[in-house]
Amino acid sequence: MFVPTSFPATEFSASSISAIGGATYVGILAIASLSDVRHRRIPNVLVAVLALLGLAYGVLWLPPVVGLSRAAIGFGIGFGLWIPFYALGMLGAGDVKLFAAGCCWLAPSQAFDAAVLSAVAGGALSVIGLVLAHGFGLTSFRLAHALRDPRLIATPLSVPAGRPTLPYGLAMALGLAVVGWFPRMLRLM
Repeated sequence: MFVPTSFPATEFSASSISAIGGATYVGILAIASLSDVRHRRIPNVLVAVLALLGLAYGVLWLPPVVGLSRAAIGFGIGFGLWIPFYALGMLGAGDVKLFAAGCCWLAPSQAFDAAVLSAVAGGALSVIGLVLAHGFGLTSFRLAHALRDPRLIATPLSVPAGRPTLPYGLAMALGLAVVGWFPRMLRLM
């Protein structure tokens, strides 16, 4: 078994074995996203599998204690970054758990990068959702006025009855996958 002397910070392109891990990671994130889009729910069993495989991935590539600690710290940071948004009713519990489980695969510092990318993807998803729910005109009007008065962002447009909520797990999965495969992407920007 090939064990690198220095772990490439979850660059899944380090070897064919790490590429299989990366493909597994993205596959589970894709299944979770699909579930969130279709049912607005991310199954706990899928989150548990993602976390346990992330732990196993880290332990295979690093000394066991280091891999275990790295996964646990990544999980804790990932959970801590998004739990306040759940507490405020802005995210579902599945989204927070998905992000935390995905961070088991990443270096702890990469959890912050993944959160930034997830927030950007979530913002884009929110704008798309507003346009679909209220039309381009009203959404553009509100966003243009929010540039002058940011308090308008704090008073969101109401979601019509029967309209589903946004599948934020999709944004989370996108941020996690991009940072997993391209860990230095934000450093280049």
